[in-house]
Amino acid sequence: MQKITFIILFFFSGISLIAQTTKVVNVSSQGNLKNLITTSEQTTVSTLTLTGSIDARDFAFMRDKLSVLAVLDLSMVSIKAYTGADGTNTGVYTAYIANEIPVYAFYDPLLFTYKATLTTIKFPSTTSKIGEKAFYYCYNLSSTIIIPASLTKIGDAAFYGCSSISTFSVVPSNPRYSSSSGVLFNKSQDSLFIFPPAKGSSYTIPSTVKHVGSSAFDNCLKVSLVTIPTSVTSIGSYAFSGCSGVVGSLTLPTSLKTMGDGAFYGCSGLSGTVTIPASLTDFGNYCFLESNNISSFVVNTSNPNYSSENGILYSKNKDTLFICPPAKQGAVSIPSTVKLLGSYAFYNCSKLTGTVNIPASVDYIGYYAFYGCSSLNVFEVNPQNNYFSAENGVLFSKNKDRLIAYPILKNGTYSMPTTVMQIDPAAFAFSQLSGALVLPASVNAIGDYAFYNAKQISAINVDGANQRYSSDNGVLLNRTQDTLFMCPFAKTGSFVVPATVKHINYSAFDGCAAISAITLPNSLISIGGYAFEYCTGLTKILLPLHTTNISDGAFYSCSSLTELSIANPNPPIVDYYTFDQINKSLCKLIVPVGSSTIYSATNYWKDFTMLSEQLFYSAISENSESKISYSLNGNVLTLKNAGANQNLMIYSIAGVLVYNAKPESSIIQISLPAKGFYIVWSENNVFKISF
Repeated sequence: MQKITFIILFFFSGISLIAQTTKVVNVSSQGNLKNLITTSEQTTVSTLTLTGSIDARDFAFMRDKLSVLAVLDLSMVSIKAYTGADGTNTGVYTAYIANEIPVYAFYDPLLFTYKATLTTIKFPSTTSKIGEKAFYYCYNLSSTIIIPASLTKIGDAAFYGCSSISTFSVVPSNPRYSSSSGVLFNKSQDSLFIFPPAKGSSYTIPSTVKHVGSSAFDNCLKVSLVTIPTSVTSIGSYAFSGCSGVVGSLTLPTSLKTMGDGAFYGCSGLSGTVTIPASLTDFGNYCFLESNNISSFVVNTSNPNYSSENGILYSKNKDTLFICPPAKQGAVSIPSTVKLLGSYAFYNCSKLTGTVNIPASVDYIGYYAFYGCSSLNVFEVNPQNNYFSAENGVLFSKNKDRLIAYPILKNGTYSMPTTVMQIDPAAFAFSQLSGALVLPASVNAIGDYAFYNAKQISAINVDGANQRYSSDNGVLLNRTQDTLFMCPFAKTGSFVVPATVKHINYSAFDGCAAISAITLPNSLISIGGYAFEYCTGLTKILLPLHTTNISDGAFYSCSSLTELSIANPNPPIVDYYTFDQINKSLCKLIVPVGSSTIYSATNYWKDFTMLSEQLFYSAISENSESKISYSLNGNVLTLKNAGANQNLMIYSIAGVLVYNAKPESSIIQISLPAKGFYIVWSENNVFKISF
């Protein structure tokens, strides 16, 4: 049938420069700030000084409405208690305590928005606490953070991601905190809480420090050397995570007893040897994960819990292999004493070559144990092993019901045994397996990233007798085909997602750069995180009406996208990464007629500068084809069976929206403005009427 389209184009020929202003406001009644700043001032006030009384509602207003707020002076304000759902914990009924910078003060956990404009903050002298994630990812917050005497609690991740902070300064009379050289400590300086991320060069932790707090140096990219004194007994979770500028070998102090999860996660500059003292008897998971240039671990022989051999980290009696250093080269020999290969044991050991022999003693292999071992070509298992086996170089459980790892260098096609029930996470990740892979009827579980970056797999086909999975044109779905799990990397051309699909899974099309077009069905409800990441061949895509859930990073780095259409009149919630690395000044955003205003005011959608409107349904029926019945009395239109609490819109033939609501009743009356033709649009019907 004829497609009726209405288009309203918004042209941006240049950038308008808005004069930024300074404003002083006395808030005489808490929660009333929104009534004291005009609509125009919301986009111009960059420096704001408040006096009087405010509460969490006022913080929410500043966070959400003051779009260019950079300098905020609260030094003369009183923060009052508030209980309700209109505070900074968006939509959640919360009790906010007096004198506290509220939780999520400048970060919206529902919309995933940060206050990137904020550069300076001055706290009231009566502030007792800074709430959890209060300044989360305020990455332009760059002034000295002055901690008043009254402040005794800083919540988790309060300043996380504030990469421009260079100095903390604590009022000397503060009973809980202190500062030295811009670094935040407790009062006695035996605990180091936060090292300012913008503080650069080398740093020697004071000899008074016993505890390095969780995330204390997290993502301090400018630090090139940290000297840890022998006074330190504990290092918190992710304390040095992401400190990629710290280079060379790492010698942990002889006083260190405990180290939390991810303590040196992602420290890519670490190379050479990590020396573990006799005192370190407990460290958490992922401590050196993604620190891919470490070549050796050396453990003091007096350590009661850990040991090392040939640079590999083991338990004391070598019955557990914890970490093979990622930069270790050549062949690897697993001792016959080893019973347990920990999760991530050989993670990203890309320089290990040849064959891995699993001895008879091994009774457990954790997930991702051989992830990223890109130079391995064969797994072999001692025939006396009671728990594991190998066939054609592929690692299995003993009875071959679990496929654990496919060697990355093994190329050509592959026929999976009909005994396999479970495919482990990342089992085929990065593999050179080519052609079509057939999943037998026995497979009922596939782990995360099972086929990640296996770029030569052209199709995943499923035995018709399989009760859990199915396939369509080489794409993996569940049995009922309402969930799409994975599209092979090597798939080319265009692809039509089956009409039954409601959910596209996490990373389903991730890296499918050769796909040029994807057609999504009207049934689609949700798109998982990073579902279309790096689909660089896509130039256009239409998101259907019922697509209401678009997860983080869904279209990350779809760099060729020039047209994004969405049939939903209400903008789905997205986050910063959903459309990151898309050129939003060149990519057209096409939305339903009457929806441009709300899209242009919604975070992340409003970043698209070319916005147009369109009626998205090609099938416009006469009323006889619709389930909705209607009658006219003059210009009063009565609709029956419209569907309670469903979207209902009415347009004139010129494309003017005359009605847009979710009526509570299935019978409604509407006054039409003039004689003529109208298009009635509901969630299940589009039809034409006239009077």
